[in-house]
Amino acid sequence: MPRVPEGFHLITPPQAWWQKIAEFDNENFGVDAWPTGMWRFELEAQGRSYLALVTDPGPIRTEGTLVGLGGISHGPEAELLTIAVSRHVRGRGLGGVLVDALLAISRQHSAESVFLEVRAGDPGARRLYERAGFRSVGLRKNYYRDDDAVIMKLDLVGENRHQPKK
Repeated sequence: MPRVPEGFHLITPPQAWWQKIAEFDNENFGVDAWPTGMWRFELEAQGRSYLALVTDPGPIRTEGTLVGLGGISHGPEAELLTIAVSRHVRGRGLGGVLVDALLAISRQHSAESVFLEVRAGDPGARRLYERAGFRSVGLRKNYYRDDDAVIMKLDLVGENRHQPKK
């Protein structure tokens, strides 16, 4: 797992957080957020993993203030399902922490590749994914209500899975 900056903790969010996560998703993605009720099932669905970045996690590490969230599907062709970091804590490397942790989960599940969609008009997010090794492989026109999506792919086949990425 990647090194998490001091003051932040990476946890698996409990299913009971579905409303908290739906609110976080809406705050970060607005009209492009997933439907609220979808989160009730996503957090316990098979074949995917979600990670939350929190502050103040409490003694049992299932509490705290949600400041980041990411999800990834399992399988040979994994998909980075979502990733968001609260505006007030951006610029601290937390997006990279989430990406690295989610990619570690993909490797544990023997993924051969990982795909994602990112806003064409978000160069910062695209750079984050490029630093992780993703490359652009296509475009989905009008994927978002106000933007296209760049399809990106990371090939994991042939990668030495016992060596952490630098």
